[in-house]
Amino acid sequence: MSIASKFSHSSNGSSAVAARTNDLLDGKVTGDPLRALRELAESLPKLDAVQEVLEGDASELTEVEKQQKDKTEEVIRIAVATGNASIWIAAQGLERAYKGRWWRRSHDTYEAYVNDLTGRSASYVRRLRSGAPLALETAARTGRVPNPGQVDETRKTEKTHGQSAAIMLFQVVSEVAEELGDKPTAETLRVVRQGLPPVLPDDAEQQKIEIERVTRRSLGHGVETDDEADAEDEAGAGNPASTAESQSEERADGDGDGGDDEIVEAEVVPESLVVIKDATKTLLNFNRSITRATFAAAAAEADPHDYAEAVAAFLKQATAFQKKGLHAPKVYGPAPSCGTCETVTLPGTKTHSAFWWCPQCEATQGERKPL
Repeated sequence: MSIASKFSHSSNGSSAVAARTNDLLDGKVTGDPLRALRELAESLPKLDAVQEVLEGDASELTEVEKQQKDKTEEVIRIAVATGNASIWIAAQGLERAYKGRWWRRSHDTYEAYVNDLTGRSASYVRRLRSGAPLALETAARTGRVPNPGQVDETRKTEKTHGQSAAIMLFQVVSEVAEELGDKPTAETLRVVRQGLPPVLPDDAEQQKIEIERVTRRSLGHGVETDDEADAEDEAGAGNPASTAESQSEERADGDGDGGDDEIVEAEVVPESLVVIKDATKTLLNFNRSITRATFAAAAAEADPHDYAEAVAAFLKQATAFQKKGLHAPKVYGPAPSCGTCETVTLPGTKTHSAFWWCPQCEATQGERKPL
């Protein structure tokens, strides 16, 4: 049964919105793909028109409140039925229900009302309500609807750099991740967010350039300047200082004639880590051997089709290697002790997963960041 048919008893306007929302999910909507979502959100009562009711008030709902309640619950049910793309609209509807305390005659608590209406916990809905304004504005500006995990990260960016920067972060990370054959996840956004400078340029274009630079560097796809590329070319051509530095690094890593030190390292370092280090050194040498001039010469001298196929294969293998690193497991340092009771903390769970957790005090003890 379609979403539209589920709500055929509603007004013509709401039925039309439900029908367009259903078409959106079926891929039948032409033109602006987010029009149905915007229409659904705009069909909610205006938040300013909802009378705020204080806790403890158990009075009967007025006729206006009943109409607002019925309209809002209709939109919430449509939004829930259409899945994650419209869950932000359901969150906006529940913001109105919370303000008007429309459950005061039918349910004992807001939590019971939310669970009965949506099948979700009140804590989860509170998270959605907080993120809904940014999520819907992001969808309107970028044409992409973020999920709750992604919005958790962009909200942190919003607090530091403002709404426009938060939306730009989501857009740029999405575009770059897709360019690399990957999907923009909350983890990807977190990594890029943490790499942003304390202050971003005020100019929108400059801001985008800076965020893209950080994104590409964070995802292992850094953009070189001309000076950096020339320096890399010089190193690849056999610059003595660069060669000496490289050999010094290799000796420090235990790959030279390190005598007893090399034996100790062989005993201590796991074979798996040795494989990663060796692969990294191989890539470093390979990066120095193939320069911008190499590609320019091949483009000028080789058959165009052969050159295009070679570059495509090169990019495919480079991207495959990069994705292995991006999806490598994260590790954390030793758990800190609680500042109050000195109990060794544990990794937080559920809503506290980004923090260390003291089971004794039942409180967070600082952000838990991967090394």
